[in-house]
Amino acid sequence: MTRARISIVSGLAAIAAVAAVALHPHGCAAQTPRFSDRLIVREREILVDLPDELQKKPLKPGDFQVLVGGQPREVTRAEPVSSAGEPPWTIVVYVDRVLASPATALYSSLALAHHAAELTRLGTVEVVVADSDPRRTLSPSREAQPLERALNELSATARADRDRKDHRPVPPAEPDAERVRRQLDKLLAFLNARPPSGPHALLLVADGPELPAEQLAGLDRGSPAAPRTVAAALQQTARLLAAYGWVTIPVLLRKDEAGSQASMQSDVETLRQSSAGSSHGSLPPTIAFAPPEATSLAFRGVIDLMVMPRTATLRALARPTAGTVIGFEVQLEEVLAALRRRWRLWIIEPDVPAGGLIQSLAVTLPGRRETVRAPAWLRSSPPEETAPAPGGF
Repeated sequence: MTRARISIVSGLAAIAAVAAVALHPHGCAAQTPRFSDRLIVREREILVDLPDELQKKPLKPGDFQVLVGGQPREVTRAEPVSSAGEPPWTIVVYVDRVLASPATALYSSLALAHHAAELTRLGTVEVVVADSDPRRTLSPSREAQPLERALNELSATARADRDRKDHRPVPPAEPDAERVRRQLDKLLAFLNARPPSGPHALLLVADGPELPAEQLAGLDRGSPAAPRTVAAALQQTARLLAAYGWVTIPVLLRKDEAGSQASMQSDVETLRQSSAGSSHGSLPPTIAFAPPEATSLAFRGVIDLMVMPRTATLRALARPTAGTVIGFEVQLEEVLAALRRRWRLWIIEPDVPAGGLIQSLAVTLPGRRETVRAPAWLRSSPPEETAPAPGGF
């Protein structure tokens, strides 16, 4: 995600005319020595999520303010992801069969299979299953049919696990901290083995581990967790996912529906309809406005995902990466469409000899009330010749 631009600043050394004559007595044309200094200026790409009301406005690089480690960085370019010549996304569907129950793996894989065409329209998609070790069940592909087939096969395996008579999963009274940390380490190692360029997203099929109330409360507040706890492992994983640019979207679909859909019409319109035909008169005429566009937030179940304890651990993974937790299929189309509408910003990055430093990242639009969702962390990238070997998490 780093691009290098090399500017050559040349200087002319002054040479006395007498010395030139002395060195070239026969009047030969002397080659003027030229000295040059090399200045390396590198650009770093970051991905941001803008609210819908800003999507069609002609935003310029100067409209954005980017702070890295609290220090401002110059924004050199700003453009929508959709302006790329071809679908730019790299998407990894990662099904963790240790952290996901068979029911979650079943319904999540089925729902993603239903949206295979939307996924491949974003870019390349690969499917990974993690049990003892992560393994690819579908290599990166832009074809919907192989993706749909791979996800349906996963759902069939999960259905067999769920329906097995001797399968009686009993959640542990206390979270298996070592097991969760091990799976998160495997996830990070796999993603870091071949870090992609351009926008990339992780669809993580997993259930959130059960945690004590004090750890859950700390995750929601963003407070640093005690070392060696599951909460600390989740925070560290989220930090690294954000720093490496992975938009993390936990997926934990169940058989449950999203609940009833709330009405999108205004209170005045509701009152007007309820009073129609009444003998007690009616409301005076008003200008009718089009109702707001319906979104998945109209469903009670989707709103509950933002506050319920069972998804607190997954929210802690998604929030620092500007991702979203998906608990119902009604959210999928909307979330995938939002990926297509994200923006890419390029900022000037100092020429730091040693890379790998993780710093806080904040993106705002000064003078506007709208907020920008961006990763909370950014990893400094070294020059290409000093880039660390894969596996350096």
